[in-house]
Amino acid sequence: MVSLKYTAAVAAMASGASASLKIHNYCDVEVSVVSSHNGGCDSGPDGVCITAGSTPWTIKKGEITTFDWIANGAGTSLKISKKGIEGVLQFEYSVASGEYGGLYWDLSDLDGKGNGLVGTPFFNDNVKVSPTGKGVGSGSCVQLHCTAGQTCLDSYQHPDDPNTKNCPVDTGDMWLDLCQPIHIFTTRDEHAAAPSPAERAEEAVPEKHQRAHARHLLTHNHGVHHS
Repeated sequence: MVSLKYTAAVAAMASGASASLKIHNYCDVEVSVVSSHNGGCDSGPDGVCITAGSTPWTIKKGEITTFDWIANGAGTSLKISKKGIEGVLQFEYSVASGEYGGLYWDLSDLDGKGNGLVGTPFFNDNVKVSPTGKGVGSGSCVQLHCTAGQTCLDSYQHPDDPNTKNCPVDTGDMWLDLCQPIHIFTTRDEHAAAPSPAERAEEAVPEKHQRAHARHLLTHNHGVHHS
């Protein structure tokens, strides 16, 4: 089997998507991540299914792990779990080309506690997603905040929620901060530059197209718990 890491690297070069997702674990315990691409099995860093003997990515307290985008247009779900707490939080994305090309992404609590059950192991923690670089602050290419102890309205709680974001394909790195301390969580990300006037003037991705990508992500990633 070709590893996801190799596939991601080749696809990123082909599409121009050269940045990546960086997950920063501020939690007091380690977190684990598995990847499901295009509705496939949950796999680890070697691209092998967990049921075939692979192991998840493990991110210890204070560590940052980088995930290269799989940029072939299909949906990918990174399922993030927290040691000692049931459930997963999903970071979902697809990298599309063409007229409405872009990096479409979201956070989702759907199926977080099992098929059809909404929940997240990070409910009592601050979680923030920060895009950086080109396009930040324009359209839906904005920070996403999930405040500790509150239902996160920025993440998917229902299939029809309008929570899919869109950034340019050639935007910078995206940061997913887990259990972020409150004094950092409430400040604007230092890497998120304000958009230029030209970027603000660019036509936003039509809502109907953005919602089509949302349905695409949900179709491939939700309700699928391969292992």
